[in-house]
Amino acid sequence: MLYLKEVNEMRLIFIILIVISFLYSASNKKASIHNISKQDITWFLQQHKDLKNNYFINNFGVDNHPSGWDRGAYLRAYIDMYEATHNIKILRNLNELLKIVADGNDILTNRKDDRVNSVLSGWGTREYRYGLNKKERYSDMLTNALYAYPLAAFARIVKENKYLNKEFGVDANRYYKMVAKLYAMQKPFKKIIRYKDATFGTCYSYPNNYYEDGDKLSKIEAPINWTVIIAEPLIELYRASRADGKSTQEYKNTILKVSNYIWKNMHLKTKSSRDKYLVWYYWHTDINPETSDRIEDLTHGARLAEFVVSLYDAKIERNSQKRWTKKRLTYLANTFTVGALIKDTTFANYINGTGGVYQDAPATLYEWLELQKFSHQSTHKSIVYYITKAMRKSHEGKKYNLAVFAKFIRFAND
Repeated sequence: MLYLKEVNEMRLIFIILIVISFLYSASNKKASIHNISKQDITWFLQQHKDLKNNYFINNFGVDNHPSGWDRGAYLRAYIDMYEATHNIKILRNLNELLKIVADGNDILTNRKDDRVNSVLSGWGTREYRYGLNKKERYSDMLTNALYAYPLAAFARIVKENKYLNKEFGVDANRYYKMVAKLYAMQKPFKKIIRYKDATFGTCYSYPNNYYEDGDKLSKIEAPINWTVIIAEPLIELYRASRADGKSTQEYKNTILKVSNYIWKNMHLKTKSSRDKYLVWYYWHTDINPETSDRIEDLTHGARLAEFVVSLYDAKIERNSQKRWTKKRLTYLANTFTVGALIKDTTFANYINGTGGVYQDAPATLYEWLELQKFSHQSTHKSIVYYITKAMRKSHEGKKYNLAVFAKFIRFAND
């Protein structure tokens, strides 16, 4: 016969087991939703060693940092895979890469920006043939933002999930402070800085009224895709600060201004099928009249998709101030499935169906997959349908590269 004390202990153990089971189920919710196989996770993890050795070690803390387009995409792939699986090994591997990136910041290696002849926070590069002699080293915000996004997203993930704090809290705080310092020092949306060589298109200055309506919306010194790339890390910083209980209003205000500015550049079009979709210019007409009639191209347009999905998921916009509603994200998804689509496996270079046929690998359109769940409302099929069909025709698999694979894992089943 059991004593009362033993019965109570057994009940307590039973309750603990139930709680553990519930927490495990909750932490793996996304993995079960996406039905991700162990083989997929194993394959992703197996790529880490070569990626680290070939793309990160000895590539940071150098005079000429990589531009960030490929490495930023690979780092983002780790974010996508972790969000889809909650596999702790993926987060650990990501942290290994982010430590290399963070340790290479110019602030820590004392490398100067040639425009101001002083050290700026960021990852200076000569990749874009800057300056009068085409060899100057600039810590420009386009490159910086491509590295800032995964750093800030890592910090946000850890701060929103307190059970990760013991293992990753110190690094998360470090990355948060580093990205915050980058934006505080360079002020891409706040302060107009004129550099000594006056090189066109490198300072990304935004006048105080850049987000206003009507005729005042003018003189933005960056294309739309640059603007959203530079702004997206602020969404992650804001979410991280909110998770800490110290929401940074400055980040929120800037995000809302950029959201408004982007929406004001949109033009709503309607096909004969009555499907509505959005189009916009690559560059605002006030800045470069010679190319002002150039509609946004399909690959750069995908960066807007990533920004607005991040914005929508962050729940920053209130209903009264919301620019990017579910309906408008549907219109943006239709930009791919209606506006840019020529036929099932053929896309146009420009988002309005013009500019000739898109000749690059269909897999390179993978960033549009973030809008998959919004792409079921038109008379056409979904984004994943068209990209997958085009990839099959071109004999491309989902393991085209890490970034493509991770985007399919996280978004293709939405």
